[in-house]
Amino acid sequence: MIAIWKKEFIQSFRSIFSLITIGIFIAVSYYLSDFVTNSSLLTGIKFAEAGYVSGLVFLIYIMGFLFIFSLFHDTINRETESRTIRFLVTKTSRSSIIVGKVLGIFSYWFICLLASFSIIAFFSHEFYIKTFGSLFVMLAYIVSLCVLLSCLIPKRSMSMFIGLLISMAIPTFGLWSLFSEKLWLKIIKYMTPYHYMLEGGTWGWLVVLLFAAIMVGVSILSLHRRDL
Repeated sequence: MIAIWKKEFIQSFRSIFSLITIGIFIAVSYYLSDFVTNSSLLTGIKFAEAGYVSGLVFLIYIMGFLFIFSLFHDTINRETESRTIRFLVTKTSRSSIIVGKVLGIFSYWFICLLASFSIIAFFSHEFYIKTFGSLFVMLAYIVSLCVLLSCLIPKRSMSMFIGLLISMAIPTFGLWSLFSEKLWLKIIKYMTPYHYMLEGGTWGWLVVLLFAAIMVGVSILSLHRRDL
């Protein structure tokens, strides 16, 4: 599992888009923090505290699905299509493959998030641990969903297409459901992470982490049932 974790983590940095993604997060953190710092004397400390992290919150809550699915939609099915999965299962268990992949992808995003918050802390002289934790949980959910999708869909091209649809659908309907009284949106409200993250407090974080754990478990079960 550790070898797969390490390989997936290193491989995450090898594509141009992954480096561009890190650059976007760092640039947003830097320029927004610089702007808030220079304007905090006029706008007040409350605005400054919210302003420092607003860019990252937007990137992960709204664009996070798109970033993660674009980069890692084929993390499992690329192995099955190329038949390298057969070699992996002779070296380790299928459960270790899934967990190693999840940890590898999540480690990439953890480094990206930590670098961004380090820049914010440099300007604000404070590390916003609560916001860091909420984004940490949201990333865990998205990464787990991405791996599950890659397990359930055997074709890389199809997982990319469906991933893009999910990237637009979940943020749109998840946030819309928070402000709508329509019955079908109320059902969706409890199926997406936004209600739990934005309205649930600490217990909501635990629910989202539970969802992530369930999706990892289903991914493991799916890979065990697949004839490789």
